[in-house]
Amino acid sequence: MKMVNKSYLIALGGLCNVIILAGFCIAEEIIINAGTPIPVRLEETLSSETVKARQPVRFTVARDVEITEKIVIKAGALAEGEITYAQKTGSLGKEGMVHLVMRYTVAVDGTRIPLIASLSATGDDKVVLSGFIWPFIKGSSCKIQSGTEIKAYVDFDTTVNL
Repeated sequence: MKMVNKSYLIALGGLCNVIILAGFCIAEEIIINAGTPIPVRLEETLSSETVKARQPVRFTVARDVEITEKIVIKAGALAEGEITYAQKTGSLGKEGMVHLVMRYTVAVDGTRIPLIASLSATGDDKVVLSGFIWPFIKGSSCKIQSGTEIKAYVDFDTTVNL
């Protein structure tokens, strides 16, 4: 049986570690350009009767987003928006209103990708000709259903590492 030099084995083991670690350290930078469309889906139903301004709104990315045939944002990734305006229904036929904007989503490497998009909804206006009944008519609320899909866009160029 042939004896192997101990220092040779140590050097060989060190070389293997360097090769393995180098593979982990090499990351490809990909730029997601401003204006890149990101399909997002609302994960909760929003009602003008219950939401409030500055309330966060949860979305998820509807489909994988690929750049140069590499997935940079996976379907199901968190995306967040925010209610910017909410109005409950009121007397005199005042309808409910909800307005929200998109804020960001998250890339596969954890980078926050800034998004731009908005979504608005209003209830039906009630128009009543009789002045006597008019003060007692309440407008209708509005709802934006869970599963509603909108197209958001990347707000400015963002680099991710794959």
